[in-house]
Amino acid sequence: MKLNIRLRNKLKMKLSLTAFATSVVLITTLFSSALYAHVMVAQKGTLNVAEDGVYMVISLPVSAFTAIDDDNDGKLSAAEFTSHRLEMIKTVHSKITLKDENGLLTLEGIMLSPVTSHHSPQAPASQLVVMGRFALTQANSALEYQVNLFGKGEHEDTLAITATRKGENSKHVFELSDKNSKVSLFTE
Repeated sequence: MKLNIRLRNKLKMKLSLTAFATSVVLITTLFSSALYAHVMVAQKGTLNVAEDGVYMVISLPVSAFTAIDDDNDGKLSAAEFTSHRLEMIKTVHSKITLKDENGLLTLEGIMLSPVTSHHSPQAPASQLVVMGRFALTQANSALEYQVNLFGKGEHEDTLAITATRKGENSKHVFELSDKNSKVSLFTE
């Protein structure tokens, strides 16, 4: 009888720990875009090539987008973000492209997150983190990545990107600018 009670108590404890762990994972997943926005450095980005797609995270200056800064303060307020979110997504679709041997790849699931200070989360943002996934048609094809979104401020005219290909330990580090906005990746 005592053994049954001990087993039940251990089982309850394990279930409680499992529920807690599941809750932590769920909360982290739900808020990961906001959390990630705070750790992505301005003017940097990553491309992670996996079998099913290319996952992009890039920090862009607000000044790279036209007609979204309604008060002309050089930053993006919460109201401006809400008001111009769809325009910014359209701009990302047209100004950030990835091609393989068969042509343009579709950018799916775009998420935008204004980068704000931990100390002033309501303050206007000067950077915007963009996340999305390009659907791959062939897992190991050569790729061509192009970005035509560069800011107008000092140090906003270049983007440093690191591309990795999962499973091959391939890494490609490069810099894009208005004059050099395109790069070929994994062409070997």
